[in-house]
Amino acid sequence: MQLFKNNIYYYPDKIFDILYKSIKSKKSFNVISTALVVIFFIVLFSVFIKNIGILPEIISTKLPSSYFFAVEFVFRILLAIEIIEMVLILAYSVTDLMAKQFEIFSLILLRQAFKEFSDLDLPLHIEEDTLKILLHILSDLFGALIIFFGVYIFKKNQIRNDITSSLEEKTKFISAKKSIALLMTLSFIILGIYNIVLFAQGKTDFEFFSIFYSILIFTDILIVIISLRYNHHYAVVFRNTAFALGTILIRFALSLPRIYDAILGIIALIFVISVTIIYNKLDINEYQ
Repeated sequence: MQLFKNNIYYYPDKIFDILYKSIKSKKSFNVISTALVVIFFIVLFSVFIKNIGILPEIISTKLPSSYFFAVEFVFRILLAIEIIEMVLILAYSVTDLMAKQFEIFSLILLRQAFKEFSDLDLPLHIEEDTLKILLHILSDLFGALIIFFGVYIFKKNQIRNDITSSLEEKTKFISAKKSIALLMTLSFIILGIYNIVLFAQGKTDFEFFSIFYSILIFTDILIVIISLRYNHHYAVVFRNTAFALGTILIRFALSLPRIYDAILGIIALIFVISVTIIYNKLDINEYQ
């Protein structure tokens, strides 16, 4: 349904649609892929000239000496792109949003594994610290693998049900979520700029993903509250609230020590899969 210009959602709708089409287009992905390749080789070359001692000291002190840093750096950018996609998905499907969160979490685990590789000295010397790093790498890899498979199960059990049978109400609900998605995009940009500034200053302790997931928790709760306007069936409210709790568990997982983060992420995924399977077997009309 076409929204009128006097509707409060008209301009957010238009801005979101332009952003969505520009980011999700094949041309954009081609540009992003090319940019990542260029950045990858630039970082590799920067580490190389640092290691041979010809990079200016002001830059050299901010770069590690491991070539795996190039992989970890590009992965960080890739995760940022995945988060932008996740924010765009927010406007259309809570189940797709939940799946995307776990996809990003699995990629974070893989990024951590690459980061651990960068801390290893070759050839390897079997010491206590080396074994600890290898244990972390294995927990990240197998944790990411289990979540990768779990997301597949989660998506296979998705059933598309509109939150309301009214086209007008459905349009308004989507428009409200588009406005929220735009605010999320703005917060993402602000956090990203702040992270870049800190990185340029040689600070790497800014928990970008943890902070963004914290914002996402409140966003999920806000969507649950807004959805009550259009559908207050018990089963629907329970599922959406449970998904918000799934986000909270992911947020906690990002703050836990290594190994425990992967375990909690897997528990969170099992929880949302269980909720989805039970929800699909219910007749929501029984809970009016």
